Order: sequence, then structure tokens, then C-alpha cells
Amino acid sequence: MITPGDKVLVGFSGGPDSTALLHLLHNCSRDMAFSLIACYINHGIRPKAVGREIVYCTDICQNLNIPLTVVEADIPAYAKTDKLSLEEAGRIFRIDALNEIAKQENCTAIALGHHLDDQIETILFRLFRGTGPQGIMPIKPASGNIIHPLFNIPRSEIESYCKQHKLKPVLDESNLQSHFSRNYVRNKIVPLIEKHFEGKYRNALLHFAQIVADENEYLDRLTRKEFKKIVRFTPGNKIVVDLAKIAAYDLWLRRRLVKTCLEQLDGRIGAGSFEQVKRIDEVITGRKKAVNLPGTIRIVADRGKMYFMRGAVNWKKHSLAPGQTADLPEIRSRIQCRKIEGSMAVTTRQKQGHKIHVDAGRIEPPLEIRGIKDGDRFRPLGMRGIKKIGDYLTDARVSRYLRDEIPMVIDRKGIVWLVGHQIADRVKIEKKTTEVLEIELSERRRHGMSQI
Repeated sequence: MITPGDKVLVGFSGGPDSTALLHLLHNCSRDMAFSLIACYINHGIRPKAVGREIVYCTDICQNLNIPLTVVEADIPAYAKTDKLSLEEAGRIFRIDALNEIAKQENCTAIALGHHLDDQIETILFRLFRGTGPQGIMPIKPASGNIIHPLFNIPRSEIESYCKQHKLKPVLDESNLQSHFSRNYVRNKIVPLIEKHFEGKYRNALLHFAQIVADENEYLDRLTRKEFKKIVRFTPGNKIVVDLAKIAAYDLWLRRRLVKTCLEQLDGRIGAGSFEQVKRIDEVITGRKKAVNLPGTIRIVADRGKMYFMRGAVNWKKHSLAPGQTADLPEIRSRIQCRKIEGSMAVTTRQKQGHKIHVDAGRIEPPLEIRGIKDGDRFRPLGMRGIKKIGDYLTDARVSRYLRDEIPMVIDRKGIVWLVGHQIADRVKIEKKTTEVLEIELSERRRHGMSQI
């Protein structure tokens, strides 16, 4: 987990687990030649205990000559805003905060105090609440930059270590209150299991979790392989799934693919409850047309596709002029504009309609880029009459759920280019054209959505 020259950030709460961890690592640091820093996170949940914990953590770190950082947070507000449990909100914030500090301090690893009993309690807790294979996977000694040096050590040995070294960690009195579900498992259920099965249940649960983890890893590889075949991401951060292909899969694979889509859209592992996945499967099988989930997530079926999305693209106006490039963060793209000689003009579509040539003399500056609005209309190339943009896209069989991602280049007279589709007839190139404007859309490197 740690090699000479490493710098390790320890998540330090002042409790028995993190106190033993910090003390142990400090004892090892001289012989193994690595350095330590610590971080205390005030979650804003137990204001009466925080002062005592900070004083204790500060004293320990000063005695061990370990730098300490204190981070303030309002986890209840964060949980309410993102509609998460306090436990989940605290976990997400904690990892994000520790990663940020590790990056700032050039740390090679983040050490957390999770131990053997934590694993057992987590497995039971998640089984009771309802979980899939990912929820009962055992704690890994190391995963990325996160390390768990105490992962195979029971709580009793940690408490004995603290007594042996005369450490007096701060006890979180809320851990004794069994009205919290996690504490109920620890204080009520585990002692009963321990009394009846003695220590054998620990290995049985851990073996079960390991078997599930190994099988889950294999099934994840299969899921990722099929995901690439049937799923694509749009520039506006929507996920598009081929309905016919996903419907042909077995139920277990459909569930995994749906859950993967939700995790990609939500940006976190574990997104999507069993009931939510079940409701979305009804869209796949045709029993529902749409499903709405918390966090403005919407899943709809349209024209043989299933769309996972979080609200419409919110367009701003962008200026465009010859020789300039306009960034379009709304769809992770950019539009370039430049003047070329008439002899270089190409009147046919290029790159699937992502590059066009128009008569520069027919453009009335300034050029701007914006999204489609209700009532927008233009005269498409080669047509005699005026056509509404909505009608044009309907005729082109463009899903209504993708139209908010289509930008338009406009001038004083109106639409110049419905990007990716058609130019206005009034700006077409003719024999008398002497100066040509080349406008090209290109997608920027993907960001905001992790790739499978």
C-alpha cells in the first residue's frame, strides 16, 4: 500500500479507528521513509462534539508532528439539495474533499480507517436495505489512491491497540444511538449473530462477498462490452440506447445496462435503485413511454431509441465572425468561421453536414449562434416555401429529444444554417459568388461524462 518516499493523507476523525491508524502509520513512517498529513472533516451534523474532536485531533497531530487540515461542510444541506441520505452525502463529500487535499498536497495515497467489522456491518446493512452485487463487495486493501491498512483487523484489536499505547480517542456518542439504521445493525443485530454463530459468521459473510465480487467483475466486463454496442452519448450529455437491441437481452443484462446508464448520467457509482431500474425496464418492454426520476432525470422512448437525460440544453447566444472560433460549452463543441475564395467552394455536404460553404456577400452581420426557439422558420436550400424548423426536423425524422442540442447560425435576416442539417436558400453559392464563408462545427474532447 505504501512505498518509501510516499506522502500519505490520513482521514482523521479522532475516533478509535482513525486514531489507531494514524498512530500505526506514524510508527511505520520512519523505517519505511514516508510522510504523513491528516485531515479532519466537520460534517455539520454534531456541532456539540466537533469542538472536542478538533482539539483532540490537533493535540495528537502536534504530538506526532503531523500537519492537520480541518475542512468545514454542511452535509445536511448537501444531502437535501441532492436528495441523498446523510450517510451517502457524507461519504461523497468526504472522498471529494480528501481527493482535493491530496491533489493540493501532492499526496500519493489516502488512508482510511475502515476495518473488518466495518465490512461485516456494511454487508448486513446494505442487504437489509436492498442492494445489488456492488453493494456487498468487500473492502479492497487498495483501490486507486485509497488504501485501507486496517481492512482485515477487527474492532476489538483496534481498541486493544489504543489501550496498549494509552491513546484516548474521542468516542462518538451518536454511535450508541440505535435509532440510526447503521447503528442498529452494529449494536443490536451483530451481537445476536455473534452470540449464536460466534466468530464463524465473519468468514462466511466475507467469503460470500468475495464470491459475489469476483462474479460481479466478470459480469461488469460483459456489460461494458455490450454497452459499447448499443449506447452512444450526445454532445448535450444525453445517453441514447437502441431499444430493439437492449430489449433482446436477458433481464439481468438489461438491468445492468440501465444501471450503467444512470451511473453515467448521475456521475456516481451506485446510482439507480432496484425499483427505479424496474420502472425503466418497463420502457424497454413497451409498457411505459417515459419515466421521471429524482434529480430531474427523465427516460423516454422515441423512434426506436431510449433517451436518458437531465433537462434540456440551456443555450446562450455566442458571437461569430470570420477568422474566429466560438466555443459552445452547451454541446461540448466549437464553430469555426473563415473566408475562402469562391474557387474553393464546395456545394455538397461535407462531414455529415458539419461543414458548409455559403455566399459571404449575402450574409448580413453580425453572425450569432443560438438554440432553436418556438416559431423559428427558414427557407431550406432548394425549397420554394418557408418551413418551420420543427416541421423540417420532423420530416427529417429527428427526435424531439435531440432538437435542443441543435445550434443555429443566424444573421440580421434570420437563419443562415441549421447546424448539421441544412443552410438557408438565400445564402447558397451561385456562379456569381466571389467570396465564400466556410463554417464548420467540431466536437471538443468529451468531458463531464465518463467513458466506458
